[in-house]
Amino acid sequence: MRRTLLACFAGGLSGLCLVVLASCGGDEDRAKPPAEDAGTDTALVGDEISPPEPDAGPPPGDVCGDGSGLQPDAPWPLRGGCATRAGWSALPGPTNAQVSYRVAAPVGESSPAVSSLGVTWVGATDGRVLAITNAGEIRWAHRTGAAVTSSPAIDVDGNAIVGGLDGFLYALAPDDGVVDADAGDVDGDAGAGAPPARVVFRLAVGPIASSPVIGAGGTIYVGTTDGKLVAVRRDGGAVSWSGATGDTRGSSPALGQDGTIYVGSTDRKLYAFAPAGARRWALDLGSPVHGSPAVGGDGTVYIGTADGKLHAVGASGDRRWSYATGGAITGTPAVYAGVVYVGSEDKSLHAVSALDGQARWTYATLGAVGTPVIGPDGTVYVGANDARVYAVTSRGDLFYAVNVRGSVTTAPAIGPGPSLYVTTDNALVVISP
Repeated sequence: MRRTLLACFAGGLSGLCLVVLASCGGDEDRAKPPAEDAGTDTALVGDEISPPEPDAGPPPGDVCGDGSGLQPDAPWPLRGGCATRAGWSALPGPTNAQVSYRVAAPVGESSPAVSSLGVTWVGATDGRVLAITNAGEIRWAHRTGAAVTSSPAIDVDGNAIVGGLDGFLYALAPDDGVVDADAGDVDGDAGAGAPPARVVFRLAVGPIASSPVIGAGGTIYVGTTDGKLVAVRRDGGAVSWSGATGDTRGSSPALGQDGTIYVGSTDRKLYAFAPAGARRWALDLGSPVHGSPAVGGDGTVYIGTADGKLHAVGASGDRRWSYATGGAITGTPAVYAGVVYVGSEDKSLHAVSALDGQARWTYATLGAVGTPVIGPDGTVYVGANDARVYAVTSRGDLFYAVNVRGSVTTAPAIGPGPSLYVTTDNALVVISP
């Protein structure tokens, strides 16, 4: 079956629309990518512009596990949406391809976290951590001593827990009038004049590129690029334990429903640690891990590797199946209702059966595809380095795509509005009505 897509240019070629044909159908079909230049202000929409019908039932199992260590009512408290990093949200995503606002900043390697107060926390490669209001204002900022590629996590007290390549783990809060000596400045760039965020704690643990995850008791788990998984007390007063992983890239840990901490490594292994620090097992996946694991509702761990394979691993460390894409996987899979979604450097989003690892469908883009997230109706939202964010239905059809004017390599966040928060190499972009 052929599907007609309409691309309309909102820039200099006023009124020009381009019809694009894309395949859709069974498992063997591959949708063709949009044909026009992503440098134009283009909205690409499917020929059915009404929202997709919700899937028949909720995702199987407890897809998000125990979130009591995270801020209550935060719509998206950390990368992946919850401690399992399953990428699923109870909030719907936006039903159109309209950019509401952009905040210029080099935030492309840090995924946004959205607090219950509507404040978006994100790191920047110029060394800052930014707190941005839902009006698009940089309200607070903190300058670290090096680039911040870590994605923040919002703890039960509303603090943004984030790591820096300067070797410190930070807990930051909106300034309440207390000026901290570690706060730094934000002179001379976007956010100049914004007051400093309040530093609740700063703890030396080693250089951090990954996103922290927070357990039920408030313990913070984070990977370092000098090869450790570190557990930090809730108050940031000390490191409770650390385990060797050999990782140099910064895979973000994910929590199983029983509290097991899973983390990948560039030494080709997936590690499982008990909450008290004992290593339960390590599975050699045959290729370096550059992304992070996600845990499904039945406890299965899904993780991609640099050789382009998606692996399903049981909670006891047994490999259940592997699925080959055509390029390296550098992001995190997302899990919903028996399907695993993963982006690949083969420029495609892949939908794979969680049961047996067989392909359901693929959707082709014009660039390497990052980490997907999923709305309650099954719509998959994902960015690519072709400067677009795609909304794809659970059946593999394009719902819409929007040009965000910058490469997208990390995971979006879903927030109220409905809104989609996306970091590019040059801005935080919010898509909403």
